[in-house]
Amino acid sequence: MKLLKIWNDNRHDYRVRAVTNHIRMNVEGVRLDRYQYLNLSNIRAIRKNYQNFGVSVGEAIRDGDISAMLELANDSVRTQLDWVDFIEEKFPYARGDIFRCHDCDVIERTENSSRCYDDYLVCDDCINNYEFDDDQDTYVREEDLTSNGVIGEYHSSRHRLGHIPSAYDDRKPRVLLGLELEIEVDQDRSDKAQKLLDGLGEYQGETYALCEGDASLDNGFEMVTAYTGLDVHQSQLEFFKNHSLRGAKSHDTSTCGLHVHICKSDMTTLHGAKMILFINDQANERLIKAIARRDSSYGSIKNKKEDKSWIKESLECRGKKSQLRRLNRDRYEALNFQNDNTVEFRLFKGSLKYETIMACLEFTYATWFFCREASTKNLTIDYFLKFICANENKKDTKFLRSFLKEKGFSMPESNVHLFKKRA
Repeated sequence: MKLLKIWNDNRHDYRVRAVTNHIRMNVEGVRLDRYQYLNLSNIRAIRKNYQNFGVSVGEAIRDGDISAMLELANDSVRTQLDWVDFIEEKFPYARGDIFRCHDCDVIERTENSSRCYDDYLVCDDCINNYEFDDDQDTYVREEDLTSNGVIGEYHSSRHRLGHIPSAYDDRKPRVLLGLELEIEVDQDRSDKAQKLLDGLGEYQGETYALCEGDASLDNGFEMVTAYTGLDVHQSQLEFFKNHSLRGAKSHDTSTCGLHVHICKSDMTTLHGAKMILFINDQANERLIKAIARRDSSYGSIKNKKEDKSWIKESLECRGKKSQLRRLNRDRYEALNFQNDNTVEFRLFKGSLKYETIMACLEFTYATWFFCREASTKNLTIDYFLKFICANENKKDTKFLRSFLKEKGFSMPESNVHLFKKRA
């Protein structure tokens, strides 16, 4: 799709057009229907309002009046421009002191914010929708207040799970993974969850996994892990190889998925776009359906080559973080970029088989590096198989290579010169 040409030739034009179009549509109540007939007075009013807005922005920047700038950003115009990045660029003293409310999108100084779930900030108005939980030491919604049972409320594990040191911490870039595995049970949920946590919940004194409720399940729970390297996951998840959770299932259900979160780390917008192209390319469908073990009914697969609007909308945003978040409009796509710090792989069907879970983790890890290093024309099944079979990548793809071989894929001979060596 000539992604590089779009990136290099049009990124500035997309950004300018986006700001221009949205300002014209939103400034001071002047709205234009796509098919509305524009007479001369309409055009003059739009031009005048556009000019007034530009003057006001210029005056706020000249006077160093950040309050006026915030008011303009919140009340006068709503665009896909990342106003947080823009304001911090024009008011350097405010860098790190501006935020966009997670719930209502208002832009404020951080002194007027509260942190919820130890994860995101909300404004003083939106915090009224939360309650402070002393046990979790953070603001949560009422339905997520701490449960004394082994299965916590939805998202209750966020404040208790962090990073577990591993050998992968020494790699550059450091790319860690976290796992969410949904499980259905036919009897007492707490009993099964307790057995699971007794077997893999702790790693060298650190909390590796917790269980929490999920309204999408019939009678089950979700196991959520800390962020760590493939080595720690491999060690802990051996529980599924050595123990049986009788009465529990994940693959043979219509409700359970396996989601892998992987660090955005130093990911660029182009890197993220190549990941989307690779996963959604219809030419790669055989590989993706094999590793996902299901069709696109969960974690929707879309034709991203034909519809290029997603990359255009991303490039209209200002700042890398905002561009990455805008790479997908719907968080329920196969790849979800809308989390602040991770990319969520949502395509996998649930599984309680050790080798399959590890294959999904390794596929996520391999895809991250493959799409960073491969050109857009080489985002193919053949090149991916060569990549995971390269000598420098074999350690990280042991389970994945075995899984794909069982599914009928031929593993090529190693080629250590095909891709650059990583630290």
